[in-house]
Amino acid sequence: CLRFFSELKALGVTNAIVSPGSRSTPLVLSAKQVGLEVVIHLDERVAAFHALGAAKATGVPSVLICSSGTAAANYLPAVVEANHAATPMIICTADRPPELRQWGEGQTINQVGLYGNNVRWHYDLPVASEINESHARSTALRAWSMSASRLQGPVHLNWPFRKPLEPTQNLETPEATLSTESLSQEEAHRSSPLASLAKEYERGLITVGPNSLQSQELEALVAFSSDSGWPILADPCSQLRARESLNSAPIITSGELLFAEEKFTSLLAPVDVIVHVGLPATSKAYRLWKQRTPPARYVIVSPGTDWPDPSHEVTDIIQGPITAAFSEASSGRGVNSSWCELWTKHNSTALEAVSRHVSENRCELSLTSQILSSIPSGTSLMLSNSMIVRDAELVLQNMDSDVKVISNRGANGIDGVISTGIGVSSSSEGPCLVLIGDVAAVHDIAGLVAAGRLQSDVVIVVLDNGGGAIFSFLPVAKEIDNDRFDALFTTPHHTNLIGIASSAGIRSEVIESPSDIQELLGRAFDSEGPSLFLCNTSIEETIKAYEDIRAGFQASFREE
Repeated sequence: CLRFFSELKALGVTNAIVSPGSRSTPLVLSAKQVGLEVVIHLDERVAAFHALGAAKATGVPSVLICSSGTAAANYLPAVVEANHAATPMIICTADRPPELRQWGEGQTINQVGLYGNNVRWHYDLPVASEINESHARSTALRAWSMSASRLQGPVHLNWPFRKPLEPTQNLETPEATLSTESLSQEEAHRSSPLASLAKEYERGLITVGPNSLQSQELEALVAFSSDSGWPILADPCSQLRARESLNSAPIITSGELLFAEEKFTSLLAPVDVIVHVGLPATSKAYRLWKQRTPPARYVIVSPGTDWPDPSHEVTDIIQGPITAAFSEASSGRGVNSSWCELWTKHNSTALEAVSRHVSENRCELSLTSQILSSIPSGTSLMLSNSMIVRDAELVLQNMDSDVKVISNRGANGIDGVISTGIGVSSSSEGPCLVLIGDVAAVHDIAGLVAAGRLQSDVVIVVLDNGGGAIFSFLPVAKEIDNDRFDALFTTPHHTNLIGIASSAGIRSEVIESPSDIQELLGRAFDSEGPSLFLCNTSIEETIKAYEDIRAGFQASFREE
């Protein structure tokens, strides 16, 4: 174990997220001995989402360590998200030795292949006492490579141990023999076809979904868009809604309104090329539009585990680094083409409809807009799924360039959001704002306990509309009576989140007035430790806000 962890540290691992247990004693003591930062969580599900958030913030895999039995099973939701979001993670589960498996030994389940095809690699090691140092070193290198290489994701190492589990002599840290130079970096050795496509086709669109791209990759995308005149449809989690990016390229941030409006889409000539980067876009209206009017060429750049192509329209795949794909000069057409100007003109009109509504009404979108505008520079933003990310689709605009937006959009679950934010905070220099709905918050009560126990620098804002508001946008909401709909779908929970957070040692307060948001959040960001704020909203007002904004945008066509 010591050799394994020593080599992992040399390769770049900095922390181990641990849930206490007996069988994992050798793993925990070894991780601590080699100098990894060991973070203890009582709940394995929280621990796994913490590791997920840390890796999403840094791109470096965390090590997860747990005891044998059902402890390992509680990692599954976060492992699934890591798989679909291509997030690195190294899972070390302690296990009984082979002779005790399947014979009724306590706390023993079948852990081999526990996570199925949700991991890049799984390996049931020999009993630890039978592993030599060469084997441990190569296991560390392979685990790192499989987790942190181009197709990033989780790996699972199952470690059987026989008793005694405690060290019988003083632990000494072995000197590592590996380094980051042990891994060759993939380079592109041929020209990217995107440049020739941009020269050939004027009507192109670049869609950038949720991602964790680095600044140089984002800069290459922006430069290519500006040169080619191909607008970028920027997801709220694309990292491209910063003022700096919006001022540098034709970036479209109102796709959900544009693609849902037939009066706009009827103005568009057939799209020649769509180039997609990142996870699938949040906007449902965009996906439906693309299905109705597929482009002649649909190009996916550097796809992950899941290709963002549920309609099976892909024509081209470009593997390799993002920067290489977008680095070459394209057409030189620039942003003044009629194609590009059509997009930017109507994007501005749509944003005006949003801005006009949120400034005149006290609704969930208005509150979200004020909360997001209160984020200081250097903060990470953790967006929950369901309604939160869809609200952000409309109102997340003009962020500071050093605000990183993080979300669990790989599998799109609402579990573990607070715990992921704790992981983000632990691996970032600044605090993390977790913007979450009330149902998702109830799903992660253990995350509140962990935030209080660790005194994490998280500012948690809960938009409480009394249940699952997103279901009210589905056709079923109009097909059954209100009582049955509330009982089966909205499911109001009546949970006292303020009381729970306060009991966990978290500063907690209800935001009574929108005018208080700036002051309260500013005070929380200036303080250390966790804070939770609750904003009460209305499902009915939220539905009406979306309808009014769409109507306001539609009215703009009559005014032309």
